[in-house]
Amino acid sequence: MNDHFHVLNDAYRSLLSRTSPSKMSSHELASSMFTCVCELTPDASSGSQHQDQSRDPLTFSEYSQNPNGTELACLVLTLVEKISTKLTSQQLSQETSLYFKDVSTVLFQDMDFMSKLVHLVRCKDRLLSHLAAKSVSSYVIFELHCFNTVNQIWKWKCLQVLQNPCSGNELDACTWSLTTVLKAVLKETSEYKPGTLEKLLATFDPAVTSAYSQLVPVERAGHGDSASYPSNNTADWATTLSNLLDLLEVLTASRFKLSTTSVCFTSSRLALVQASALLRIVDSHVDYFVKKRVLLLLKRILLQKAGEDMALGEASSLTHGDDHMTSDILALADDVLRAVHADWLQCVPVESAAIFFGGTGQLRGGSSDEFDHVMLRAVSLVVLNQRGVQLKQGSHSCCWVSLVFGEQDDDMMEAAKALLLIYLHHRVTSDLDADAACVVGGNPHCHFLFLLRSISFDHSILLDFLISTETCFLEYFVRYLKHLRDDWEGVRTVCQKMDGSDRCKLSWKISQKNDKLLDNLREELQQSLCVSRGSVSTSSHHGGSVTIVDPEPAQCLQPSLCLPSGSANTLASPPPLRLVDYGSSEESETEDGDLPSVLTQDRLHSNSVIHTHNSNTFDRMVMCLTELRVVVTRLQRRSLFPYNATSLLKLLTQIEAKRCSSRR
Repeated sequence: MNDHFHVLNDAYRSLLSRTSPSKMSSHELASSMFTCVCELTPDASSGSQHQDQSRDPLTFSEYSQNPNGTELACLVLTLVEKISTKLTSQQLSQETSLYFKDVSTVLFQDMDFMSKLVHLVRCKDRLLSHLAAKSVSSYVIFELHCFNTVNQIWKWKCLQVLQNPCSGNELDACTWSLTTVLKAVLKETSEYKPGTLEKLLATFDPAVTSAYSQLVPVERAGHGDSASYPSNNTADWATTLSNLLDLLEVLTASRFKLSTTSVCFTSSRLALVQASALLRIVDSHVDYFVKKRVLLLLKRILLQKAGEDMALGEASSLTHGDDHMTSDILALADDVLRAVHADWLQCVPVESAAIFFGGTGQLRGGSSDEFDHVMLRAVSLVVLNQRGVQLKQGSHSCCWVSLVFGEQDDDMMEAAKALLLIYLHHRVTSDLDADAACVVGGNPHCHFLFLLRSISFDHSILLDFLISTETCFLEYFVRYLKHLRDDWEGVRTVCQKMDGSDRCKLSWKISQKNDKLLDNLREELQQSLCVSRGSVSTSSHHGGSVTIVDPEPAQCLQPSLCLPSGSANTLASPPPLRLVDYGSSEESETEDGDLPSVLTQDRLHSNSVIHTHNSNTFDRMVMCLTELRVVVTRLQRRSLFPYNATSLLKLLTQIEAKRCSSRR
């Protein structure tokens, strides 16, 4: 065994240095690798368990001088994976590449090494099974890239396992392997022959669809019962479902990638047309991190970001997809809203502290009473992004958007945009007024004003948002400015009620330990998006909880209910640090031509009070937008703005004109 170990070690070191081993031929290396795998006893390949699972199989020096057969097999599998990866990426010199191509040819064509590898995939040793899956996948990718052929042994094995899925290492390895191969093709589509992705999807479409229907709980056993799985080992199912979710995301991303064609596979539509099954996972007896992954997957699909975390590139717009895209989006909306009306939100777990990587420990320095903002943002956006959400009566506060999404700019902008679209739709179809929107926390004027308050009316931060490509702020901002221009009296009314809110006798309680925090928050979301009525809402800000109690339910239409505690202090707080100080350069001097004369006088008059708590919210909003228009105009004039802002500047100018005309 020592001889084999030294041979493998020398080959691995040569591969890392991009040279070929000088002491052995390619056939000798292949024979040594084949022997190490074939000499595994049945016990070793079916039930061997490592005492120390934390060891890195890639670190050869950590193995003993007399490694056992399983360890040698792990070294071989690692070497096979590295050889295939290097050959696919064409990182080797011609001489070295020819040497290791010969090794692969001898192994996989002359010695039928693929059959041995797919046999190892089913072993109970998780490390050995996973390394076998990595070796198989890397060689399949190599064949696809260089020869445009799908390995038949690998294809047959994956089809067999997916058509008759049973939780365990074999299913996990096959699901992971198929996901890895699809990801590789999606990442570098141009590097493969046209049609490669479609050929893979067509091959596995029936099997994946069958596996999904068998692995995901389609129906509940009875009313009020949680979905369950036919296994007592929840850890096995957690791994199985996690791999399945990864596969669903890659399939959905592939659908977006192929959206310009008429091809649409059933497996690529599963996450949309059968979302009800995914929603039931949240109400099942699986680990918390799996439930979170379900909601994060649905969130990424709705935001057209499927595969983004896997570096699969930008997705095509959902509104310009294949022929089934519109109907599938409606099906997803129906599933989500049907679940919400069936009290599904009551079943959504939100841990008291965020759990990372499936562990149970808390983040160092974190409070045990802080709830999981990631989970809350995910479930909120999943519900909010459904266009068919109907506004119902029920007490709510508009500040919930800032409180829930305040720590994540991109999610907050997505939520604000979704709520704005919902409001505009219902204002046209059902003559919805601003007071009714405030009842359910959906008044877009409130959302925008809370955003301005959170940044102390600092126009430079709005400029940062406009320039950044990480959020949808530009799209949201343009839509809101059009609404602001057309609903001038509406925003004035909201500002007046906000200014007078400090005189309202509301009871605000701030507590660091609120045992009912999560239940109240779920109840509030239920009230917002379903049919419940109530007057209590709970959320969190800066690590604490805020309970808003309306002592007079008859006055719940007033936007003053939307305000968090200490609003006066919020207005008086110093502005946050800016990413860029746009007024620090010589080129940023004030240009008199940028401001209308009336507003210039306004600014000179209000400079002394503009940052005090006595300032008028409406005036501060207009002044912030005016200052933003000045900076954007200056940058556009000097060709320093990243895109054509003519339409944006026109809207901002119209807002200023509205302000001027209202003062006459």
